Amino acid sequence: MTGRPRGASIRAHLLVGFVGMALLPAMAIALGSIVVGYFTGRQQALDQLASVAALQELEIRSWIQEMQGELTVAANEEYGLERVHVVLDLARDNKYLSSYNKVTRNWLGRLVTHTRHYDELFLLDLEGRVALSTDPAHEGESHGQADYFKRGLEGPTVQPEFCVGPTVEPSAIVALPIRYQDGELLGVLAGRASLEHLAQILSQRTGLGTTGKAYLADATGVLLTADSVCSSGAQAVGTDLGGLQAAITPRANGAGTYDDLRGVSVLGVYRWVPELQASLLVEQDLAEAFRAIIAGLAVNLAVVFAAVVLAVGASLLITRRIAEPIVGLAHAAAQVATGDLNHTAPVDRIDEIGVLAGAFNSMTAQLRELIDGLESRVQERTQALQRRALELETSARVSREITSILDIDDLLARVTALIRDAFGYYYIQIFLLDRDSGVLIGRAASGPPGPQDLRLPLSGPSLNARAAETNEAVLVNDVSQEPGFLAGEHLPETRSELVIPLCAGDEMIGTLDLQRAEKDAFTAEEVLVLQSLGDQIAVAIENARLYNRSRALAVVEERNRLARELHDSVTQSLYGLVVFAGAAQEVLEAGDGMRARRHLARIEDAAHKALREMRLLLYELRPPMLEEEGLVGALQQRLNAVEGRTGLQVCLSVDGEIDLPAPVEEGLYRIAQEALNNALRHAAAMSVAVRLKADGQGLELDVKDDGGGFDVAAAADRGGLGLASMRERAEALGGRLEIVSHPGAGTTVKVRVERWEGL
Repeated sequence: MTGRPRGASIRAHLLVGFVGMALLPAMAIALGSIVVGYFTGRQQALDQLASVAALQELEIRSWIQEMQGELTVAANEEYGLERVHVVLDLARDNKYLSSYNKVTRNWLGRLVTHTRHYDELFLLDLEGRVALSTDPAHEGESHGQADYFKRGLEGPTVQPEFCVGPTVEPSAIVALPIRYQDGELLGVLAGRASLEHLAQILSQRTGLGTTGKAYLADATGVLLTADSVCSSGAQAVGTDLGGLQAAITPRANGAGTYDDLRGVSVLGVYRWVPELQASLLVEQDLAEAFRAIIAGLAVNLAVVFAAVVLAVGASLLITRRIAEPIVGLAHAAAQVATGDLNHTAPVDRIDEIGVLAGAFNSMTAQLRELIDGLESRVQERTQALQRRALELETSARVSREITSILDIDDLLARVTALIRDAFGYYYIQIFLLDRDSGVLIGRAASGPPGPQDLRLPLSGPSLNARAAETNEAVLVNDVSQEPGFLAGEHLPETRSELVIPLCAGDEMIGTLDLQRAEKDAFTAEEVLVLQSLGDQIAVAIENARLYNRSRALAVVEERNRLARELHDSVTQSLYGLVVFAGAAQEVLEAGDGMRARRHLARIEDAAHKALREMRLLLYELRPPMLEEEGLVGALQQRLNAVEGRTGLQVCLSVDGEIDLPAPVEEGLYRIAQEALNNALRHAAAMSVAVRLKADGQGLELDVKDDGGGFDVAAAADRGGLGLASMRERAEALGGRLEIVSHPGAGTTVKVRVERWEGL
């Protein structure tokens, strides 16, 4: 690969970078102006529509107030209110005076001719029937369910009727209550007004452009426009309002973008007119409303395009000036990468790129020098790492092997053999400290002289004594220059020596003495490995000592327990034999044969009891069968030799393959032994069953008898029956113990052990 494609790539990156730096601000400015222009234009369009809506709403409210004022004036005209009262009184009593009604109708007719808006005036009684109307054809009609009648009983109201039939013009009904002077409600005076004036208001197009429109829509989906008023019929849309639903349903003022009934997106402003129970909507097509925004967007895009063209031109010029020297430098680097370390980069500039080329040539020269000596150093380091890895691996293997040895003499002999085979030392010996005499005693060595011949006092000048006193490793790379080296004819080839102190915590245990036949043979890394190994050897020695101490303590404890058992059971039985034998002798001398036979029978019982106790004590020791035939054979022998001879029915069942470590076998045997002893001594059982079940994940031991049983909680509080001992043994095996028993219902002892790898 040459440097040219890489140089072209740099040129492309520089070009993209420069164009991007110029283009991003221009695009950001253009995008910002587009966003601002959009929202500003949209808000201006909304403000224009809101102004039109506010003006039309004001005119609609003026029209409503004018109609209500005309009706109020008519109701309060001189003699008019009196005529209305008379007609409504008669209607309340279901009476009708045609002459009087005619006079009143004529009066209402004259009022209609003098008003600007009303086409009909009529009176409604309290039940909503038309008692009198300027149009006699409507008299007698019932309007009791009409909203304007219900609201008119309470106060002045207006109800538009946008869609009342294909031949009936839309109208608005204005109603107000008629009361006596004392406030008693008498009826409703209503007037039907034409919506022509409302149509004139809605037809105003000032500020709406060519696509703008204004109309009314009630909550039922009936729309009233200027055209529908003139054509005698509002448009009944029903519940299918489309995009208008969001504008009509809230019964509130607002603005937004939605689709009108044509499916065209519009920008609209809506205002709720409570007097008409309808919304006034003023809309304009989005295409017309956003025309100015689109024009501004086109200008911004043109500016952005011009900025991009200028940025690309400037970037090409700058990129060419910067990239050419870099391409040359890249070509030189490619040549060096192929192995041509004599190739240099041209230094024909005094700027930063020229400095970079000079530095590159300097690094190439240094690289040539470095490579010349690198191979030998790599080989040396590789050998050192291999030696270090071998030492660590050997140390780990030694550690694994010595942790399982619990006899101190075997442990020390194995340690010296493993270190000699792994590290190839000339001579190895281990000393253990006798604190009582203050002497380091040789306990193991890799060759003659034997360790029994070596005793080094701590107060002496030896290297081992110095390491034990200072608790620090002592390294002598040339023993001929060390006065503390103990030379001997048996080790004539020793040239260097390393003594590692062996400590368990703060306690000094001994020393590990390592000797080589070469000078300066021990490296610093090797000393660290051997110190770590020494710590592990010290732990192994301490573990072996603790194991031996625990075994000794266990023997003493077992002896004491057997002594107590002998005293509490067998000794008492033997003492009873002596007492009953003496009593039998006395009654025989007195010639009382009957009493002598009773004493002899008691002697026989005591002897049987003593024999049973002795068998129990003998089998509390580890029987030979446990080592020879394992747990199953030992349990079977115990049942045959003890429980079977006492007359109990015994049963041993085994499910699965039983293959356990010796500590687990002995622990389970001791638990079963304690459970069988309790059944024999305390339960008065007739039969006992022992079951072993292995399921691949663990083992379960069950000992069940049909004796008298006991209260487990009470027995645990008293601490009797060996329950604590059985539970401790189970926990030591990593298992759990469960005892199920009730008075009179027998006893079952269950032990479950699942993990025994570490035992």
